[in-house]
Amino acid sequence: MRNLPKIVIVGRPNVGKSSLFNRILGRRAAVVSDREGVTRDRHFQDVSWDSRRFTLVDTGGYLPDEGIDPLAGSVRAQISAAVDEASVVLFLVDGIVGLTELDMRFAKVLRGADRPVVLVVNKSENPDTRLEAWDFLKLGFGEPFMVSAVTGYEVGNLLSRVIELVPADAWSDGDRPGESSAERSDDAVRVAILGKPNAGKSTLVNRLVGEDRTVVSDIPGTTRDSIDCALKWKGKTFVLTDTAGLRKKAKISDEVEYFSNMRSLEAIRRSQVCVVMVDAVAGIGEQDLRIIRQIVANDRGLIVLFNKWDLVEKGDKTWDHMTRDLLAKYNELEDMPLFSVSALTGQRVSRLLDTIAQVRDNMRRVLGRDALVEVFERAVAENAHPDRHSKPVLMRRACQILIEPVVVAVECTQPELVDDHWKRYFTRRLRQRFELTGAPVKLNFDREIHLRKDDEFGPNAVVPEAPAAAPEEELDE
Repeated sequence: MRNLPKIVIVGRPNVGKSSLFNRILGRRAAVVSDREGVTRDRHFQDVSWDSRRFTLVDTGGYLPDEGIDPLAGSVRAQISAAVDEASVVLFLVDGIVGLTELDMRFAKVLRGADRPVVLVVNKSENPDTRLEAWDFLKLGFGEPFMVSAVTGYEVGNLLSRVIELVPADAWSDGDRPGESSAERSDDAVRVAILGKPNAGKSTLVNRLVGEDRTVVSDIPGTTRDSIDCALKWKGKTFVLTDTAGLRKKAKISDEVEYFSNMRSLEAIRRSQVCVVMVDAVAGIGEQDLRIIRQIVANDRGLIVLFNKWDLVEKGDKTWDHMTRDLLAKYNELEDMPLFSVSALTGQRVSRLLDTIAQVRDNMRRVLGRDALVEVFERAVAENAHPDRHSKPVLMRRACQILIEPVVVAVECTQPELVDDHWKRYFTRRLRQRFELTGAPVKLNFDREIHLRKDDEFGPNAVVPEAPAAAPEEELDE
């Protein structure tokens, strides 16, 4: 993954940083609210403008002390880390409210950062507001750039100016003009980290990335946006999305929580593998199962992680007894990777990335036509589908037709009468024979199917290894 120049948006709370972030992206990637302090973590998204690519970074609102927000110190640390990595800093102020003492205090901090700073006056769609904006010259960053994140006024010109200010050597490892999208692409594995509030999602992401990229606190609901973090592991690139804790709809009375939940559900849809974190001390609950069902409904890879294992009272084979009881009670967890970790201490955390990579490969697995035919014929011979309403349901043949997710088409006489019991039976046989742990498996039943060859699944498919050649003496016979 290329190390793109970073353009960082900073400012005090509620000046419109996330609104500008969304305007530049062209979509609502960050939660926006009139309430102060909604954004707390750094939020990274790649952007293209004028044939250049850069990483845009949204940050939390700067507060000088913890009097308003107990997490202000953690947010300041996030802002400082973002500014240290920035090629250009966009210092956003509010053109309607005007210059504030907090703006002055933050400006003093930025002047010591030794980074190019562009002073941006937001909410400047009104000509009268633009006249008042010259008061911001007192901040010491030169002529202010007046924009409106809501209407898009002058945002394009702002981006062109920002690109001019990026140091020339910052582009050396990033995009170059004329570079094709194919040259820029990489086979990153997109992973959503999900779970109830305070399950340890942000602690896990920080542990994997090796730095404090997200704010961690014992206060439930600290993470409100879905935050992307990239890392490399054994030659593979992973993009981890730390999400807000998902709650029951009945408990969401807050507009910020509502949109945070929506971002988490969006993270599921744009991920390939989802990791559900469960508090091992509290145990799996109905809300955890709702999250798992949402992932299954979206055909995403699934791993269930029992965090805080260091706090669990251990007895004789505690893990074996717990998992046996879970699998007996919850069909949703059958053939899904289950393991325990401590994100706080790092216990077994490194195993997670290997498991994610394996689940991703399983989702792209080509079963092999001959092997699938063998499994199908044996399954039908051992457990033929019963007649329904005095009509025979005869299973004739099967063929894989898709990867990501793995989809197997089955030709039969009465597709509308195939019962769920037989579907689960055949799915279980497929999982037993092929490496499909954690991957979704779909069955399509039709009166007639079209067979597909193994080499038609494209370059991203994980194909079965060719069988070894028989010894020469056996061939001669």
